[in-house]
Amino acid sequence: MKALVLGGTGFLGRFVVDELLARGHEVTLLARRAAEFGGPVEVIRGDPADPAAIVESVAQTRPDVLLDMLHSGAHQAAAVLCAATGAVGRTVHLSCASVYGTSPICPVDEETEAITPEAADPHTAAKIAADRVVLEAVDNGQPAIVLRLPHLYGPRDPRCAEWYFARRVLEGRSRIAVPDGGLHICHRGFVQNMAGGVVRALTSRRAKPGVYNLGEEKLYTLAQLARGVARALDHEWDIYSVPGHLWTTPYAYTSFFDLRKARAHLGYRDRMIPRDGLELTLAWLSQHPRGDQWRWPGIEDPFDYAAEDRLIDECGAKLSA
Repeated sequence: MKALVLGGTGFLGRFVVDELLARGHEVTLLARRAAEFGGPVEVIRGDPADPAAIVESVAQTRPDVLLDMLHSGAHQAAAVLCAATGAVGRTVHLSCASVYGTSPICPVDEETEAITPEAADPHTAAKIAADRVVLEAVDNGQPAIVLRLPHLYGPRDPRCAEWYFARRVLEGRSRIAVPDGGLHICHRGFVQNMAGGVVRALTSRRAKPGVYNLGEEKLYTLAQLARGVARALDHEWDIYSVPGHLWTTPYAYTSFFDLRKARAHLGYRDRMIPRDGLELTLAWLSQHPRGDQWRWPGIEDPFDYAAEDRLIDECGAKLSA
């Protein structure tokens, strides 16, 4: 099978391309820069958001399937669909869990409505707008799939939410604060597992046009994640619950998917258990620590240990192991 990938040189893209190659598919990228992969890949140098470049790459490669890694905004999505109409057997467009907001009724299935663009950050608003264009095309008979992914993690992750916890361990912190009992469950996805799911969306004969939610089958609470990070780095610490309106961390909200549709139509299963994926991520972080400029949305100073200690001393409640 011949696959055209728009983008594909970033964090997830490299794993997706390697997965396609491992399955024996022929891969061409439309990308602004080259990258190293586990096999031969043709790279067409160009802007994967440029409508003319998309049309030219489709005409040049005549792909069986097209993967839009960008999926950013209505105009870009429309350009992809226009180029693919009548020329590509299936298109897959990568969206994200944040289109459902931070307080959906869980588990979130494919019938759950997305929030409005006005209620979203710019990145999510662009995904929502692109989703709408693709799903309208699906209603008109276009063979397109919107794949909504959770928070990704893994080696080479440029954002790497796990660094919030890992840095505390590496700097010898003996305790950590988590909001509201650490009971939040935020769906995550190890990058190699999610790459496998993306390839299944491209290639499965049972896949149908429309929306699929994708994420790991094993879910963890925020407190369990904090314990898992410490365990993976051979560390012990005490975890304290503090009021959520006074303290937050990455993954400090509840949003998780119903995966029955992805299992049934795509045959999705975790190939690597999340515990092993976390250990690989933390091993990589230990060798490639993030700089002092690392930030996470909604956290003004993620490593203000003095403020964390004061809050724990004033109103923290130690959680049982």
